[in-house]
Amino acid sequence: MTSAPTLDLRYTAERTLRVSDDTELYYEIQGDQGPYLTLVNNFFIIAPMWRNFTAELARHNRVLTYDLRNQGASSVCPDMTWDDHVEDLRALLDGLGIERTHLLGTSASGFICRDFAARHPERVDGLILAGPSCTPSDGIRRRATERACINSLELGGTQALWDHLYSVVFSEKAMREMGATGYLGLRSAFTAIHPPDPMLTNLRCATQVTDGPQQLTRIKQPTLLLLGDKDEMWNQDLGAQAGRLIEDCEVQWMHDTGHLPYMEDPDGFQVRVQHFLDSLAARDAAVSPDGEDPLIAELGALLREVVADRADLPETGLADTPLNSIGLESWAFTQLLGRIEERLSVEWDMDVPPEVFESLRTIAGHLRAHHSPTLPTTSQESAQ
Repeated sequence: MTSAPTLDLRYTAERTLRVSDDTELYYEIQGDQGPYLTLVNNFFIIAPMWRNFTAELARHNRVLTYDLRNQGASSVCPDMTWDDHVEDLRALLDGLGIERTHLLGTSASGFICRDFAARHPERVDGLILAGPSCTPSDGIRRRATERACINSLELGGTQALWDHLYSVVFSEKAMREMGATGYLGLRSAFTAIHPPDPMLTNLRCATQVTDGPQQLTRIKQPTLLLLGDKDEMWNQDLGAQAGRLIEDCEVQWMHDTGHLPYMEDPDGFQVRVQHFLDSLAARDAAVSPDGEDPLIAELGALLREVVADRADLPETGLADTPLNSIGLESWAFTQLLGRIEERLSVEWDMDVPPEVFESLRTIAGHLRAHHSPTLPTTSQESAQ
């Protein structure tokens, strides 16, 4: 972070999606290739701010950001519950046709990601929690912090809330580097983009969150816990405990950063997140039952879903097994093609030659030839 951070907060698009009768969410997608990475705002940022901290990630991923309700360019909803934030994420992904994504949450939005991942595990490939508020404790510090933030906002407005947050979320190193210029610049931006009443609604909703160590055991996806070593909500013992509670978790500490590691060290943040995403891709390729081709593995998984009650599918070599040899009935074949369309976001052409459907490998070859930008690649293809 420089002594006077310059943040791009412009709304460069007019994209909104209706997710319920009274709610539209503003969203942006940066990048046009790779897996989806969905970043969920905490209550004190807006979607355009992520562009300042995700440029490198957008080179390798399709980065989806959006404003929560009561935030930025999304709808104002005075009457809502915490669960609305979780269901908004589902509705947004549904509306955009995103079946699976990696999720990244920070501060209070870590709870949104935690709850979504537990409720819809089939839709989350990996979870990144950067300075989350969901610790293994019973949440007593979090609840006290939330009450203090609510009091600051109610009694002194957004400027008082900014002063409160500044003293809590930034490391001393960041404060020194920003100096008075950075402090005043960020305060001006913060007060300009956050009307007090909608923000107060979101803060009050956060008090409904269920906390505690047992909640972390609900997370089954591979998880990166990215923590600032100057974050007052975390310490080494809590980090180690969280790493044990989450089934598949890697804990990384970022040096001399506080509660907002992505803001204090954007380069280090992006390097760590991309390394985690790359490691998941490599892991998926390594365990693919049909070799190093994740697309064929995905097709095999879809085939097994369609004929789940059959016991005669081969455990190995399924990629080259003639589909007519396994007695795939017409209804099942139709269902398989439908699931391929839905899961891989492709559309079949009426003129596809019959020989394309001889095996999973021939189907994969056809899909790659006609829909390659939207499909997973092998490690060899990625290297080229």
